[in-house]
Amino acid sequence: MLHRRRAFTIVELLAVVAIIAVIISLLLMAIPQVQRQSRSTLCLTNQRQLSVGFMMYKDDNGGRFMGVDTGIHPDWDWVNSALPAFTGETMLHLERGAMWTYVGAVKEVYKSPFDPFPYPLESQMNAGTAPTETRMRTYAFNSFISDGEGPQWNGPQNWQVNQLSKIPQPSNTILTTLEYDHRGYNMNGFGIDMSGNGIWIDKIGPWHPQHWNFSMVDGSVLSQRYQATTEQMEYNMTKAQNNVPWPGPDYEWLRRRLAPGMF
Repeated sequence: MLHRRRAFTIVELLAVVAIIAVIISLLLMAIPQVQRQSRSTLCLTNQRQLSVGFMMYKDDNGGRFMGVDTGIHPDWDWVNSALPAFTGETMLHLERGAMWTYVGAVKEVYKSPFDPFPYPLESQMNAGTAPTETRMRTYAFNSFISDGEGPQWNGPQNWQVNQLSKIPQPSNTILTTLEYDHRGYNMNGFGIDMSGNGIWIDKIGPWHPQHWNFSMVDGSVLSQRYQATTEQMEYNMTKAQNNVPWPGPDYEWLRRRLAPGMF
């Protein structure tokens, strides 16, 4: 006796197609989140490498930190932009800085995967004419440590600490973050007005959705969710000016981690 093989009905085929469509849509929704997480991990890894380089330099130089500015002290600043007719950072500015050998002479360590600005063209780098819509570097160091400009911004005058032993709370003290300087490169270190008046001297790059990434003085890294909406962050942190007035919980959170234990 012959047995006929039962075929799928149209309804069954449509059900299978619907299930496949749901699975594909879920995957498409998950992919951007996975990509963001991957970029965030790489961003934190870069900052971790910069932190390690910062401490390795200290160990090689009698316990003294490298400079957190970008050319004010060209002999020991981590990036050296102290060149005549300076119009934008190039590879030379990274290579001349104290950090270069400590991160294996790899330029990608200086740039976050969230940074939307492309590298300058090689011809622009060679000519020293990198335009403002390009960037060699994303990260900046906390101006309230080492020899930075922090005390100019109502910070504690005794916070010019150039040794680890002088930092009261290294696990709670920011070392690096993503900075957005509208002038075309991140001039010197990162800082805000410490008086509590809500003035952002410098601006954190707003490109990582709902989070800021940091490294801390003790070598740990931190992805901190900010309280502002994405629209508020993009509006305030991309203004073509310094000294942006924007008080609130995010300003306070940051203020208390640039020089903790010294207020």
